[in-house]
Amino acid sequence: MHRPASLTAFLLGTTTALVWIQPQAQALSAVEVSKLAKSVTVRISSPAGIGSGVIVQREGNTYSVATAAHVVDRPNTYEIQTPDQQVHTIKTSGIQTLQDVDLAVVQFNSNKTYAVAKMGNANQAPEGTSIYVAGFPAQTLALTESIYNFTEGKVTANATQPLADGYALVYSNSTLPGMSGGPVLDDQGRLIAIHGRADTATIQPQDQETNPEIYIKTGFNLGIPINTFLSLLPVGGIKLDLGTSAPRPQAEEPTAADFYLKGGEKLNRKDYQGAIADFTQAIDRNPDYAEAYYSRSLGHYRQRNSTQAIEDLTQAIDRNPDYAQAYLQRGVVQANSRNAVASLNDYRQALRLSPLDATILYRQGLSQVHLRQYQSALRTLNRALAFNPRLVEAKVMRGVVQVLNNTSGSFNPADQAKIIAELSQIRRLPFNATITDIQKGLLSSLQGDLQTGTRQLQTAAFKAQREGENQLNDIIRATMLKLSRR
Repeated sequence: MHRPASLTAFLLGTTTALVWIQPQAQALSAVEVSKLAKSVTVRISSPAGIGSGVIVQREGNTYSVATAAHVVDRPNTYEIQTPDQQVHTIKTSGIQTLQDVDLAVVQFNSNKTYAVAKMGNANQAPEGTSIYVAGFPAQTLALTESIYNFTEGKVTANATQPLADGYALVYSNSTLPGMSGGPVLDDQGRLIAIHGRADTATIQPQDQETNPEIYIKTGFNLGIPINTFLSLLPVGGIKLDLGTSAPRPQAEEPTAADFYLKGGEKLNRKDYQGAIADFTQAIDRNPDYAEAYYSRSLGHYRQRNSTQAIEDLTQAIDRNPDYAQAYLQRGVVQANSRNAVASLNDYRQALRLSPLDATILYRQGLSQVHLRQYQSALRTLNRALAFNPRLVEAKVMRGVVQVLNNTSGSFNPADQAKIIAELSQIRRLPFNATITDIQKGLLSSLQGDLQTGTRQLQTAAFKAQREGENQLNDIIRATMLKLSRR
């Protein structure tokens, strides 16, 4: 359930009050913002899936929740779970979608007291502003429970020319399917947007909803500014009184943020040439736009232009030396250009900035395997799994390393049995993914069916090569050769 104004009013209790927020107000800590977010964020569920919402008003015993329209756009029975874990059924008459934007209001009744979000102003959130997103990710093979999630990030574009459905705010926060409709909050804990689209335009072949941790993120998480929401009230049969908002600014000429937003949409549609052109326009208008360089590199990389991708990533890092994602992505490009030594340097820099990131450790482990540094690779993969036990790719790759590190002509029966047992215990592998074929190929080969195992590993190698994963392709083929010599 996810695709992929100078307002200073906020609500107090059961009535609407207009309060002028001083722009010099001291920022809250992330912990304080999370506490506020958790008190107003709800889970919206139906037989079709899970979404999120944010409580914006109380009138007597009737609460109004803002969410994304696509969360409640099917003729289903919907339920809202409030922060106290109470479940409230939504009547069809309590759902109202807004015209021409991906927004909706749903209502539920309760005599209990729930917090109401304070209204903010998206116009006061320029690029670089710290923001927060809250919601309830949907269950996946990697995420077995839908639990409250809160992430920190920065605004990367606040466009004056929104996309279809009203999306205009872009941010770097890590988001997942199911968080659609959740609140986007500023550093005062005020609602400045409704989250609607997650970072789904990735550069990896596997199913992101299955195991999102290994993906190189584009940073394109999209929200609809709260100003847009407020400008469309009241909504049909549901009457809301949340104050007024200053309109979204309209520039005579497209801004750098406008081109960045359009480029991200084209990247998501795999129109890489069009995306590159838009990101170039953004850079022309703002030569220090690190995120535009990063995003343009993804377009180049998907077109197999590694040289230009590395150049853009270097430009992004020059403008933001703390850009961990750019170091990681440059390491991936270097690795798949078969320059594993250079990739390790980039992964070290990324880990300096984000030392607990299992994705970076997994990628570092691949480069160490490529360089035949098997003991180092095992330590790195074990660290990745310590930080993220659900990272099945690291579990499978650990089996690959054990096979490649075998120096004798044949496996010790006890060692072989241990590898088979570890591989057999891996569950929740992505469907039809390269890593799944590797696991199957290893198991078949080690269990004595070398012919089937070779065929499965060949399939894995073909998929890796097709997706430009040259480093993984080399590792798979080295594994096939090792197994054939047993």
